This record gives sequence, C-alpha cells and structure tokens, in this order.
Amino acid sequence: MERTIKKVANPLTLIAFFSGVSESIALAVIAIMEKVGGIGSPLSVPLVWFSVLFPTLIVLLFFITLNFNHKVLYAPGDFENQKDFLSILSGDYDKKDVKGKGKIDSLRSFWKPDGKNIDKGNEKVIRDWMVQNGLKMLSISAFLHGYDKRYSELQKNAVNDLSLA
Repeated sequence: MERTIKKVANPLTLIAFFSGVSESIALAVIAIMEKVGGIGSPLSVPLVWFSVLFPTLIVLLFFITLNFNHKVLYAPGDFENQKDFLSILSGDYDKKDVKGKGKIDSLRSFWKPDGKNIDKGNEKVIRDWMVQNGLKMLSISAFLHGYDKRYSELQKNAVNDLSLA
C-alpha cells in the first residue's frame, strides 16, 4: 500500500507540528531525567512547568487568534481560487448585504434556521447547488460569508435558484 504525505500548507498544521515536537522533546527529557534520578534537580522544575504550561498557552493563544483575527489561520492553498483567499483578507464586499439586509440573509437562514444549528437537509441542497455552479471545493461558510463581488452575485443567484426570496 502506497501512502502519500501532503505538504504542510496551513498555519494550523505548522502550529500543531512545532508544539507537538517541543512537547515530545520536553517529555522525553523528563523521562530520561527520572531514570537517571535527576527529577528533583533545579533544572527539571522549569522543564516540568514548561510541559504543563506550554500546551495551555498554545490553546489560549489559538482561541484568542481565532476570536479576533481568524483570517490569518487560512492558507491560500485552502481555497480553489487564490482570489477567494484575497477577498477574505481584504474584506472586499458589497455593503448592502453585510448588516442583515438583502437576500443573503435568507440564504444564511435557510442553512441555519435558528441562527446556530445547521439544517442537514438544507445543507445538502446548498452543497448540491454549489457543486452545480463550480464551487465544490469551497466550504458553505466561506461561500455564505465571502463578501467580494463574485460571491455576492453567486449568493444572489443561489437565493433565486433555490426560490428563497
């Protein structure tokens, strides 16, 4: 059986890789120190604290980043078209559909009727429409919240095609 290894193309993968490597090294050193009887030495205390606090710090920083600057967690390779990546970063959008006005809200409400939970049947309808319109590699979230001119037109077409207006 032949396995292929994908190259690292996402910032999240890099963060996970380096934090995993540093944790593994620290834990291996602690295990070695315990075997040779040096676990109580002054050098082992900071290493133990590092092993405990580093993952907590990584998780905390990850969620802060996710909350305030989620755009930096996407890589251009996550998108089929590089323009989609740039439109999310630049925030190039059609102002009339941003703050709860316009047809796009009906499409978002169709996907999440209560505003929180996804309706699986409607999700399939939207996904099928996206595949038919050449958006099969794009997530529904990116489609519904992409604000460039191309997405704005596609969102309006989806509302009309799915008879949501």
